[in-house]
Amino acid sequence: MLVPMAKVELIGPKNRFFEVVSLLHDQGTLHIEDLSKKIQQGEVPLEQMEVVENQQAEKERMEDLLIRLRSILKALHLPDTTVDEAARQKSYLELWQKDAKELASDVTDVLEQVEDKTSALAQAQSSMEAEIALLGRYEPILQKIQPLAKQIVTTGAYDSVALLVERRYKGALEELKKELDQITNAQCEIVSTDVDEDTTAVIVVFAKKYSEAVHKFLAMENVNQVRLPSDFQDMPFDVAYDQIKERRAELPKKLEAVRKELDELSGTWYLRLVSIRDVLVDKIDELSAIPKFGQTEYAFVITGWLPADDVKALRKMIVEHFGTDVIVDQLEIDEHDFDETPVALKNPKWAEPASFAMSYLMGGKPKYGTIDPSIIWAISYPLIFGMIVGDIGYGAIMLAIILWLRFKYKENNAVQLATGLLGPAATAAILFGFFYGEFFGGVFWEAGWIQTFDVLGFTIPYNREHVVEPLMLMALGLGVVQILFGLILGTVNSIKTKHKKHAFVKGGLTGFIVGAIILLIAAFLLSANLAPIVQAIGAVVMLVGFLAVLRFGGIMGVVETLESVSHIASYIRVMAVGLSDAIFATAINRMAANDMIPTVVGIVLLLLFHGLHLILAIFTPTIHALRLNFLEFGGKYYEASKSEYEPFHKTGGEKSA
Repeated sequence: MLVPMAKVELIGPKNRFFEVVSLLHDQGTLHIEDLSKKIQQGEVPLEQMEVVENQQAEKERMEDLLIRLRSILKALHLPDTTVDEAARQKSYLELWQKDAKELASDVTDVLEQVEDKTSALAQAQSSMEAEIALLGRYEPILQKIQPLAKQIVTTGAYDSVALLVERRYKGALEELKKELDQITNAQCEIVSTDVDEDTTAVIVVFAKKYSEAVHKFLAMENVNQVRLPSDFQDMPFDVAYDQIKERRAELPKKLEAVRKELDELSGTWYLRLVSIRDVLVDKIDELSAIPKFGQTEYAFVITGWLPADDVKALRKMIVEHFGTDVIVDQLEIDEHDFDETPVALKNPKWAEPASFAMSYLMGGKPKYGTIDPSIIWAISYPLIFGMIVGDIGYGAIMLAIILWLRFKYKENNAVQLATGLLGPAATAAILFGFFYGEFFGGVFWEAGWIQTFDVLGFTIPYNREHVVEPLMLMALGLGVVQILFGLILGTVNSIKTKHKKHAFVKGGLTGFIVGAIILLIAAFLLSANLAPIVQAIGAVVMLVGFLAVLRFGGIMGVVETLESVSHIASYIRVMAVGLSDAIFATAINRMAANDMIPTVVGIVLLLLFHGLHLILAIFTPTIHALRLNFLEFGGKYYEASKSEYEPFHKTGGEKSA
């Protein structure tokens, strides 16, 4: 659900301004409203608060120090032991209490002790890692031409080039020899040998005076030359190979020594450096916030948002520190303020993954003043996914993988969100698997192991492969319920935000669909005596709804009516995709059980194709389930917010990214 927000205005004498800003920064609940645009547009009778010259200089100096500090932290590694948060907080508070001059001096002193050494070690580490990767590419190539290279002895008057040629093109070497003889006046020799099944190593020896012409020709013909790194270019290939092997053996030890030094530096300085970083970030944030505030000749004005439940605590804090010098006034807000009201959500933990997916797909959290559908999405997504997959075997494997990932990567937020979304979906797939009687397809049905029973005239388990119509009706019924619910939510949202036109259009569409439902009920479920009366009621409701849509929506209202009908029909994909998956799984089983296929081959085919189908059974239903929630359902009511609640708060020595 959306957290109720309050808009507050703080007014006080200018001589208390920086104390108030620092206190608000420390408390960390107020989302600052930027008054600068409203001031420039003349919407509020205030002047913009200005950063004085010495404050701007302090800010620029701290920004420069922060850039240097972050480059050091990037090069250092986290210490093996967990950082002592109490010590970190203490270090932060000590630094925070220093004035700008003392802080800059302290930070500069630390940087002078660490920066050069860290930079040199980081550069050495990067160079060694790059060299290891580079030499790793050359060693296997030189290893192939090594036996051939030892047979070639060149003097100062001759040069040589090594080539690697695919064996299927080996016949082209004769043509290459003819071309090179013309370039070098027959002062050229080619020696080759097959080094493996696919490759032939070739060394071309030629008079050095033709070197430029030969290299140019080979480059133009796109011949695969072996070009040595710059440090080894003047060496014979066999010597270069020995040097590269030796260098590759030395580098890991040197790299490990450098990394050890970096780890030692990190263990010594990391706590101090992150404390400095946090203080610099917070000091810069405070100075950056100043132009967002307003002022008169004698007073400052700070406007912002915070959860309504926190207003009392804010007032109490201000009174305790400033008495009656600073006033906290809660401003009235209405639907005109909803666009700029920052949004915060508070939902049960199990609904948070769906809330995240909803906000990401819909371009932001739901607009303030509307209904937060997080819990609805947390139920409807697994429902649609399970209805499509509907297989005990596939669902159980998915759930096992999800649980393994969830416990394996407890600290990874992305994995926790993904598994939190997919876990209920896999569970729903298992439940629907019992409803359909499917285990890796229709294995139980084929074996005759299913015992059916009737519930209100409906057979359970339900074999969707043999009787398709009920599945189609269930899919369309889900579409009707979800689209109708979406239109009801859209109507409620429009009423809450006082969009009269939208309320009538959404309400009219709701009436149109409700009328159609009444007509269908009357046609198929009611007696001949009662049906005409109910049909008349349904027709009136349907007509009134359509007229409301036409009156307030015009031609676009007609388009939206047709769109709603098409969106309901779009839910047939639940039936189509699920049915195709079930048929495919059964086909895999029948193929593997074919008498013409050996048992071992059948088992291999079974594992291979069910494995591939499992991947499809994860991704395809996910896409369709998200699409139906995102486009068909969400499009009926969802309006994304323009602002999220981001309180003005200090790092305060806590862990930060």
